[in-house]
Amino acid sequence: MSWRKPILILLALLLAGIAITWLNVGRTDIDAIEVELRAWEAPSKRARNVDDAVLKMLDRQWFSTELRIRLDKPERQILLAPLQVDECEVSQIEYERFVEWATSRNQSDAEPPDWLASASTGHRSAGRLNSPASGVSFRGASTYCRSVGGRLPMVEEMEAIARGRQGRLYPWGNDFNDTAWPFTEPDRNAQQPCRTHPTTGTPLGVQDLANNVMEWTAGTTAPTLLTGPGQIPVFGAPPVRINARDLYALSAAWLPVSSEIQSHHLGFRCVYEDPPPPVLPWGTPAGSTVLLEGGDYTVGLPAQARVTQFVTALPPDSDVSLAKLVLSTEKSLGRLRADRCEVSRNDYAKFLADPLVNAGLYANDNEPAGHSHEPMNWSKQKEDLYFPVTGISWWSADAFARWSGGRLPTSEEWRAIAAGTEKRLFPWGDTYDAAIATTGDDAAGRLAKCDSKTNDITPGGIRHLGGNVSEWTRSVTIDAGTVAMWVQGGNWMLPGEETTRTTFSRKVPINHQTETIGFRVVYD
Repeated sequence: MSWRKPILILLALLLAGIAITWLNVGRTDIDAIEVELRAWEAPSKRARNVDDAVLKMLDRQWFSTELRIRLDKPERQILLAPLQVDECEVSQIEYERFVEWATSRNQSDAEPPDWLASASTGHRSAGRLNSPASGVSFRGASTYCRSVGGRLPMVEEMEAIARGRQGRLYPWGNDFNDTAWPFTEPDRNAQQPCRTHPTTGTPLGVQDLANNVMEWTAGTTAPTLLTGPGQIPVFGAPPVRINARDLYALSAAWLPVSSEIQSHHLGFRCVYEDPPPPVLPWGTPAGSTVLLEGGDYTVGLPAQARVTQFVTALPPDSDVSLAKLVLSTEKSLGRLRADRCEVSRNDYAKFLADPLVNAGLYANDNEPAGHSHEPMNWSKQKEDLYFPVTGISWWSADAFARWSGGRLPTSEEWRAIAAGTEKRLFPWGDTYDAAIATTGDDAAGRLAKCDSKTNDITPGGIRHLGGNVSEWTRSVTIDAGTVAMWVQGGNWMLPGEETTRTTFSRKVPINHQTETIGFRVVYD
């Protein structure tokens, strides 16, 4: 019959289409590795105390830029000479006597210069002249200490005084003690006489190192920890901070500030390389001092506090749920399988050949009409199909991931894969080497194939997370009023030292296509 022939032809075409689709649909040769996403609990109680305090602040969204700077203090060893240190911070009345004495020696000055005068003279808000001097400039504090036969301490000396040979987290021990912050009005916590809270002193009797006012130091032996020129470290917790006091009070959590400031919450004490005189130059008895023995001391936050180390290295504008990323408890983000390598041009060519892809079956619901999945310079890229595919928009990466039976990782997941349970600073470890990853540090500037000779490999075997191509994630943000996606990792054109860090990310418009961005897929 005449109707049979068209039907047979239609059935043949349908069967042929099914056969083609069966051969092409999905990704049949997935090369993925299972990875653990959680960070294991720190092995020491000291490190757990720090990590858990950081996580608490992340959960409450109270982790500030100031805390990030204060906690970016890697553990290191220092050698110190013996010192005598003031038991108490210099009091307001003692500083005012010093100003009168210093001014009287220079008859040409009727009033002390601004740098010498205390901005808190009289402590008018509390009337307590026996509470710490504050509003004192760095130059004024330095001059006072020289006048009494001493000097301002280095910040490492202050930390050693607070921590002792035992390496305590706080001057009094490893557990936070909040008795030195009794007032709901924060300013009043900066106006308490010495020895008001003896339980927060050191075992040898040095008082108020973590509370009352912050204190000027002479500088640091590690200038790379400063965040700008002309800065001086100040030691101790700011009394006005109500939240996260257990982090601000850490002996390692000092802050670099401008040497020009005069703050009502900033005072000082002196140290002495030789025994100080019993009477001060203006005739009043000198205060008590405590001996710091010379020798080796540990400063900085515990190396085992990996969560804290990782968080302080994150970019300040990261729009990610850090608490989920850096869990240090038994809670877990779970396990994922992740592509061992970035998606290759060969894999992407199979994706483009699938009729169901062309029919829009794997497209994101919000994909712009008429969007093409063909990469930039595709003809050129096809000349060697075993390099990673580049020049594709986020929409195409998302569609490929669906076609593969997986999805793009979130920014948190990508970083967790790269950093591992150890929270590594680089995918391969904690030390940068320009020869490890494929980055712009190589003057030749070229992409690498998956199994090329490189040490840009996690201990679990995931390759090229540090360099080669940057990678799309599914984490969305807003940049300058437009939708953007977080892109993770460095690439073959960017300098490597910062961009290969597991914490490096940047915002890229969702429609952007470039020869430096590719992707990989994860599978639940």
